[in-house]
Amino acid sequence: MVTIKLYATVSRTTITGESTLIRRFYLLGLALFGAACLAGILAWQRARHYERLFHLVRLDPLGLTAIDATPTTSARFVFFGDSRAAAWPAPAGFTIVNRGVPGHTTAQARLRYVMHVSPLKPELVIVQVGVNDLTALAVFERDTETIIQTTIANLRAIVDLARSEGSRVIVTTIFPLGPNAFERLDPATSLIQSAIMRVNEAIAALAAPDVIVFDSAALLAGVDGYVAEPYQTDLLHINAEGYRVLNEALGRLLAEYTGNRSSPKP
Repeated sequence: MVTIKLYATVSRTTITGESTLIRRFYLLGLALFGAACLAGILAWQRARHYERLFHLVRLDPLGLTAIDATPTTSARFVFFGDSRAAAWPAPAGFTIVNRGVPGHTTAQARLRYVMHVSPLKPELVIVQVGVNDLTALAVFERDTETIIQTTIANLRAIVDLARSEGSRVIVTTIFPLGPNAFERLDPATSLIQSAIMRVNEAIAALAAPDVIVFDSAALLAGVDGYVAEPYQTDLLHINAEGYRVLNEALGRLLAEYTGNRSSPKP
């Protein structure tokens, strides 16, 4: 009788252990399946986004239909650049005409400047562009140096063009990426991040009496060098809180600038 009870107890323990192990494998399988589905959805969304940009560039390479430039014939201040510029609201107390076009590279911005900005005859142009050039490194890794140098050359050309037309320039550094956990695993993420830092060093060197370098990257970056989590929206974009932080500094800069410009000369 004792032997039978002992055997039954051992059997129940074994079955219970096996059931627990099976449940753990089942839960692990569900977790892996869920993660795979989530990664697939994110990849599909990213692919659709870039497919849309690809066709948009083919249909309207300079983004001439992206902006209604007819209502404004002149402007004191202009935002110019890519989607980061397009989403940038004017600091409180200032009116800034926005000429940002989502998805644009420095090459596209350079070519359309004379159509979107020059007619406005702005006193001051605020430039934020370049990240879309550098995200191309995800598929053109072998062309890293060429892409970086081309981005720098185009930024210099945009600044020089603005200056040649009598505009002062605030050129902002390219603020870093804001990747999620999946994007951190992509080797291209760190490559793009390093390229951003190199281009920002070149931007810092553009400082001149009529060119102000606005270090947006330093204002937004966390301790790891990426955009701090409170300001992240996705890989390339920041949220309203991020722009609030930028505008606190930009508003002070514009207030100082307008105060100096409006002061009577001795």
